[in-house]
Amino acid sequence: MQVTFLTRKFPPARGGMETFSFELTRRYPEEHTILHHGQRQRDIVWAAPLLLIRALLRKRSTALYHLGDLVLVPLAPLLSRLTKRPIVVTVHALELLYDSWLLQWFINRSLDSVSHFVAVSSFTRQLLVDRGVSENRISVIPHGVEAPAVVDHDAARKKLDSVLNLPKDRLLICTVGRLIRRKGVAWFIEHVLPQIQNGNPLYLVASCGPDHSHIESVIQKCGMSDSVRLLGKVSDDLLRDIYAGVDMFVVPNIRVPHDAEGFGFVAVEAAAAGLPVIAARLEGITEAIHQGENGTLVEPEDADAFVAAIAHLAQNKATRRKLGQRAREYTKEHFRWDDIAQHYADLFDELIQRV
Repeated sequence: MQVTFLTRKFPPARGGMETFSFELTRRYPEEHTILHHGQRQRDIVWAAPLLLIRALLRKRSTALYHLGDLVLVPLAPLLSRLTKRPIVVTVHALELLYDSWLLQWFINRSLDSVSHFVAVSSFTRQLLVDRGVSENRISVIPHGVEAPAVVDHDAARKKLDSVLNLPKDRLLICTVGRLIRRKGVAWFIEHVLPQIQNGNPLYLVASCGPDHSHIESVIQKCGMSDSVRLLGKVSDDLLRDIYAGVDMFVVPNIRVPHDAEGFGFVAVEAAAAGLPVIAARLEGITEAIHQGENGTLVEPEDADAFVAAIAHLAQNKATRRKLGQRAREYTKEHFRWDDIAQHYADLFDELIQRV
């Protein structure tokens, strides 16, 4: 008997949930099968029934079913009734906040059919508790990270300067993540970047998204065209060089209704690459960045606090390297994917034995 993983988020698409599904199943230490269909949100209409059919066909060989996110939880009542197997769902937070009465109705009517929930952060666990799920049905297991084996900051910086045609000797600040309002990129450009006095900063933003045009308008309004470079979607190779070659990483998330960061995935990626990280003390980000260990947390939308933290790092390259190395070692120790996968395996074994 084995675990069957069902997900609608899987490579070749890229994103935090895709990485989660790929790494968890790749490193899961016991016998298992993964079923995946769909990538876009609207794919759920056809992907969910197909996943359900394939899952039911694996009933005899399956000891437990794992659903990759709460959007798939409407499968739980029928799957539980027809298979009598434990159902576990990983919850990333946004599913519980998404402004769709239909999705929330389906979620609410399906929660009782789930044997156990895995929340990616304490913030997400509280959202489940607020929805009426008892705490003894929730475990908190964060996302993991695969740290690069070797990081050569100087070589990566030279490559970045060449590939991106960057001016030399500027302080490179970076944000990675889908361009949506909660990521705070527009806010950072308007309220923080103009106040940074040290290092002649250049802000690199890697990814794309619906907030792109708004961010461009803020750049123009604030006269920051020479201080911001919107890179769009970048290759995996370039992203590795960005993580290794810039001077610091910022996660300037802001509060947005019906939206939230369940876990600061890109923050732990940056820390694992040896970057000093400055992040908003907000939502699930606090599960990824541990104050003074693998980064610095500041109050969200506190421009002065971000400026002060950046100024401290901007003063001395040696300090940045020292803090970055400390962040890398701490992150490698506390967020190893192999350990995360083992936590899941231990939980699943316990739930299977209860049946």
